[in-house]
Amino acid sequence: MKNVIRTLIFDGQVSLTLADTTTIVKEGARLHLLSADAAIVFGKTLSAMTFMSACLKGDTGEISLSVKSDGVGGEIGVSGNRQLNIRGFMENGRATGDEATVFGKNGSLTVIRDDGYARPFVGACAFPEKVGVDAAFEEYFRISEQLPTRFATTVELSKTGEVSFAGVAVLQPLPFADEKTLQKTAEQDLTALLQNAKISGVESAVENAFGKYAPVWELRKAQYKCNCSRAYLTRVLVSLGERQMREIIESDGAVRVHCHYCNTDYEFTEKDADEVFPKNNG
Repeated sequence: MKNVIRTLIFDGQVSLTLADTTTIVKEGARLHLLSADAAIVFGKTLSAMTFMSACLKGDTGEISLSVKSDGVGGEIGVSGNRQLNIRGFMENGRATGDEATVFGKNGSLTVIRDDGYARPFVGACAFPEKVGVDAAFEEYFRISEQLPTRFATTVELSKTGEVSFAGVAVLQPLPFADEKTLQKTAEQDLTALLQNAKISGVESAVENAFGKYAPVWELRKAQYKCNCSRAYLTRVLVSLGERQMREIIESDGAVRVHCHYCNTDYEFTEKDADEVFPKNNG
């Protein structure tokens, strides 16, 4: 299902991105065994990354961000690419408390974006006085990318604590937007737009609210997907060399690798080493 739409509104003067990130957040919460409170904060950060990934221009573009704060949730790291494969981790997935407690009131947000053209762009900001995930991302775009941005994320839970809906809505006026348009952008109810997306889907929600701007109407699919695999990690171990791999196996019994993004453990034994580095019997 295509769950991300990017278009222009207000006579082409404002960029709008709307995404239903429910399946992404559900999968992240499931993989990391998150508490309900942690799922809300982590889910909002995953939703923000979905928007940022959709903004990448190069086909090989990648972006990652790190949140470090005094929140009980600890460090949060998420990443995505132009294909809208989103993944992430949260240091303390069993954290409890409101958003300010879990996400933190004091901290920093650092972004590394590689559009595949030249050197990666690195931007960062300290948390603003206003507390919360949305405020932190608005501050990042204001400080590091100098883009006035309206940011709204939501994660709703069922009575049993499972993710029932998640989404993100973002407005960014273009440089030539006039004062009247800037005012309309500031007054736009993004929460209502997200609720309409929950009911009718992102495409209908945008079309019902603003009409269809045909010149720019990009509908895509985003998903939670980690790029690790046993085959990929085998290639990494080969690059380390036979001697180092066998020394680790001899010392620890196996080479053990844990992927923070999908909470998966991999183990490589002497048998695996023999397959990667065949012994010379002749």
